Amino acid sequence: MSTTTTIEPIQHNDKSARLSCRIRPAVKEQAEAAARLRGQSITDFAEEALEEKARAVLAENERILLSEHAFGEFLAAISSEPAQPSERLLAAVVEYRKHGPVAPILERGE
Repeated sequence: MSTTTTIEPIQHNDKSARLSCRIRPAVKEQAEAAARLRGQSITDFAEEALEEKARAVLAENERILLSEHAFGEFLAAISSEPAQPSERLLAAVVEYRKHGPVAPILERGE
């Protein structure tokens, strides 16, 4: 069983933004040659390549792949009754409500 998250397409409009970066001369030459082969400007080629790579990286990081066994354990964990809060957790909540974050409690190693 798996779920898929769809990345929404980028909305194109007449506005543009500038991106300036330095690249190795060999990479620039390859990109220019590839752009010529596709009949594109280097700007259009670079924008397409950046968008494609960004989508791939974002898609990789929006999914978690689990084996059937791990997925079954995950479902069991989220379907079970929640555990009762420990005394330590309750004390941390009280402390947070009084003073804000509980960092001092955590620093003492409790």
